[in-house]
Amino acid sequence: MLTRDYAEALGFDDYDSVIGEKVQIGLTDATGAVHETGGTVVGVAEDTLFAAGIGINETLSKTIADLQFTGAPDGAGDQYAQVIARFDLNAGQAALDGIKDDLAAQGYEGMTVDDQMGVFKSVIDAIIAVLSGFAVIALIAAGFGIVNTLLMSVQERTREVGLMKALGMGSRHVFGLFSLEALAIGLLGSALGAGLAMLAGAGLNGMLSGGLLADLPGLTLLVFEPLGLLIVIAVIGALAFLAGTLPAARAARQNPIDALRYE
Repeated sequence: MLTRDYAEALGFDDYDSVIGEKVQIGLTDATGAVHETGGTVVGVAEDTLFAAGIGINETLSKTIADLQFTGAPDGAGDQYAQVIARFDLNAGQAALDGIKDDLAAQGYEGMTVDDQMGVFKSVIDAIIAVLSGFAVIALIAAGFGIVNTLLMSVQERTREVGLMKALGMGSRHVFGLFSLEALAIGLLGSALGAGLAMLAGAGLNGMLSGGLLADLPGLTLLVFEPLGLLIVIAVIGALAFLAGTLPAARAARQNPIDALRYE
């Protein structure tokens, strides 16, 4: 089994045409002598994070090992850097754990593809946790910013609040007015931020797909889920509403006579 890069390096741009072709493999034994062996191409695999260039069956693997250990000291042929164990996917977790234990007894660390993916996910989760910490700090700073903005707005509109209350608007309505203003600021800011993030993410994905991730077709580094974005916007809106309760309560408590006299 060849990966696309290996097939292209052998001069096959049409991957179907490489199926059934013979491939010669050169290797050096323990004495420095060069040997050749061959295999038949049975398929071309997409490039992935775990692609190893070529995939070989048990027969070819044993042939290569025997040639490589030609002339090596006794016992050297029993040393392997990697072992591949195959098992029935329906065997269950207990059988899988048994295979891992058997490999561990021989000095190997047993890892399935899911385990390997788990390592990458752990690294990604750690990065996400750090970024989430920065996001929380940014949310707290934004909350203080909303409080400060609305407090200044209440102070600048003191006479306006007094006039509204003098015309019959109750404290509850004044509180609701400023609370809705805080909510609008939060929703508008989060929506704009999400839109800019999506644009930046699309641009970054385009750059990476043509550069760093060019050998991994189909892999998208930044994915924006609509439901996740809606949840973020809703959470930020709720935080903005809570941040606006203090300025709104201050506006609602104002005495209309004193407010109208405010200069």
